[in-house]
Amino acid sequence: MAVMLRDANWIAVRRAAEADGVAIVPLGSIEQHGPHLPCGTDTYQINEIVRRTLERCDGGLPLCLCPTIEYSLVQWAAPLASAGLSSFTTERVILDLIFSLTDLGFRKIVFVHGHYGLVAARSAAWEALCRGRHAMYIDVQAYELAWDEITQICGEPLHHGGAAETSMMLAIRPDLVDMRKARPGPPHLWGKDFPCPRLVQKGVYAIPTVEDLPDGNEGDPTCATAERGHRILDAIADRLAPLLTELAAAPLPQRYSRPYRRALPAD
Repeated sequence: MAVMLRDANWIAVRRAAEADGVAIVPLGSIEQHGPHLPCGTDTYQINEIVRRTLERCDGGLPLCLCPTIEYSLVQWAAPLASAGLSSFTTERVILDLIFSLTDLGFRKIVFVHGHYGLVAARSAAWEALCRGRHAMYIDVQAYELAWDEITQICGEPLHHGGAAETSMMLAIRPDLVDMRKARPGPPHLWGKDFPCPRLVQKGVYAIPTVEDLPDGNEGDPTCATAERGHRILDAIADRLAPLLTELAAAPLPQRYSRPYRRALPAD
């Protein structure tokens, strides 16, 4: 089983780092997910995804699981309810954590997103490289690993507070889900009157507002089931586990742990 940074002693953590280990940093959020789901939905989901992923990994691999960063960029949800950080603070928190992990000796750091659309981890990793913290930084959008399968299971993509997220929460913490309050929402975050439909497609991201979501959710959570939730969580874990296994088992190429500057040609 992976070393849990919160639970392990310093010797176990240092051994994981010195074994060319992988530091795993889950990223969640505290933001509204409609009247039927808890504000910590993203955090619950990514914690469960990582838990199932580690169950699928060889217990002898040098994996170190960091506590989840739960506060992030959630300002768009503030008109209903959210608790988060500014973009500058979020990036700084992640950057400071990178400095701590690289000080420990980790040169493989994986950020696993439960809060979709967050880019602060990637920005922090680039900043760390600018400051000479050479390492392999991997940014994993967990839901995109099984995006097509999620759509197939639920009949809709992963919508905010929709069928997929509600199904996952029914599988993880059914006591926190109130299906009596679940209502179908708009088909996407940008509302029926969005003037530029070409901006609503994969690969393009127009930052939304919550104003187009009457109940705070999109999609149709009424068709959610725990069985679908387990299938989604397993599908993501089945794809994430081989990624972490390959990364932990492979030696880190030297170019990721040292500065590089192209020499001038002789002529």
